[in-house]
Amino acid sequence: MPLTPDERHNERLKLLANWANTLATAIVSVGVFVPIGQEVYGFLPQNTDPTLVYVSAPICFGAGLLLHLGGQWVLGGLR
Repeated sequence: MPLTPDERHNERLKLLANWANTLATAIVSVGVFVPIGQEVYGFLPQNTDPTLVYVSAPICFGAGLLLHLGGQWVLGGLR
């Protein structure tokens, strides 16, 4: 049974929102959790500038949050 135009539109919006949420998760994982792991376990090279870690983590968290909220906003367009 073929999809109606509204169902097709909704599926595309859900895919876009899912993509934005997945990208947000990746950015938060790499930008926040990896530096925390570096501080706790020391698995990255020791010549990493600590200032870079403390500046990049909040930026990555904010970017991830904005992407996640953007995905929720996209879902508001479902029909």
